[in-house]
Amino acid sequence: MKKVLLVEDNSPTRQAVLLKLVEQKIQTDVAIDGKEALEKIKRGSYALVIIDLLLPKVSGFEVIRSIRNNAATKNTKVLVFSNLNQDPNIEEAIKAGADAYYVKSDTNIHELIKKIAEMI
Repeated sequence: MKKVLLVEDNSPTRQAVLLKLVEQKIQTDVAIDGKEALEKIKRGSYALVIIDLLLPKVSGFEVIRSIRNNAATKNTKVLVFSNLNQDPNIEEAIKAGADAYYVKSDTNIHELIKKIAEMI
């Protein structure tokens, strides 16, 4: 079974997404900041990382760059789920290596879960 890593510091958002992933029987690990995400990515094997960009300790942008710059993780899919909806932020995330970008306020949870299922 393919695993995903959900990286989200906002507890209500994290819990809502996690609940839907579990309902879909998608094996999910959770990290609440960028540093924890990097540690879990080093130890685990993930088909997909779902990541916010504004994270404590290490930004989502840096986590994405780290994933892409590591031979062991460079092919891991990355889905950004963030409230940053300005074009420069979206462009930076895509340039860093994100495969998909969803704005939290413009995306309902069912749409997000459908995209996650497609990506894994």
